[in-house]
Amino acid sequence: LKENVIIGKLIPAGTGINRYRNIEVQPTEEARAAAYAIPSYDDGYYSPDVFGTGTGAAVPLDDYDFGRDYR
Repeated sequence: LKENVIIGKLIPAGTGINRYRNIEVQPTEEARAAAYAIPSYDDGYYSPDVFGTGTGAAVPLDDYDFGRDYR
């Protein structure tokens, strides 16, 4: 914009937008690794040392008293 003001030429609004409309930016490998790094349940709070090893079995909610009807 500065160069056009100095030169004194007017540029119609919207020119050049087609060049940027369909642009695709590819992340670097470092950025991709940081973005898709998902902590597992074995890390930190949900470690087997705290909760034990899970069986994957469903937990029947009827066996627990929530103090009121949860349905």
